Amino acid sequence: MSGINFNFNRGVDPLLGSTTDYQSHLAELEEMQTVIDQKRQSLMKMAQGEPQEIAVKTATPIWDEIDTITANMSQAEFQTMSENDSYKESLNALMEYVAAVQLQMIRPRIEHSEEGKKLLEQHLTNVKFLRKAASADVDKRLSDFEDYTKNYSHMSWDEYQKTKGGKK
Repeated sequence: MSGINFNFNRGVDPLLGSTTDYQSHLAELEEMQTVIDQKRQSLMKMAQGEPQEIAVKTATPIWDEIDTITANMSQAEFQTMSENDSYKESLNALMEYVAAVQLQMIRPRIEHSEEGKKLLEQHLTNVKFLRKAASADVDKRLSDFEDYTKNYSHMSWDEYQKTKGGKK
């Protein structure tokens, strides 16, 4: 019995030997309850269609740093920065990447929903038809240009099109 501690004082577990601090557990539970209440209110607002205020720190400190910098700028400072070509290029590149990631995440949901599948099938039909029409149009233009360069190079393109009865 030398290795077992049979201390039955209040707050001591006889097997684990740990103390139980009920005050800290109570504080943790109250904090958790506050978070749950906030989330419940947020969900209720969302269900009612009210706009949400999102002020949650993300897991990426770079986003947070960008948000902090831009939030502390005046309207004139932000306007000046947003007119800068370098800023526009980096923002556009970032937005294109965000859109690509969003599309990658949402594609399966759209493909597996009834309405999404129907819209995708309609779009596919349209793309196939338009591809054929575009291909035929390009072929006609190339054929016309080839005919023009071989047989009608002595006249302008506009005159050639008038001769063939085509539009400019």
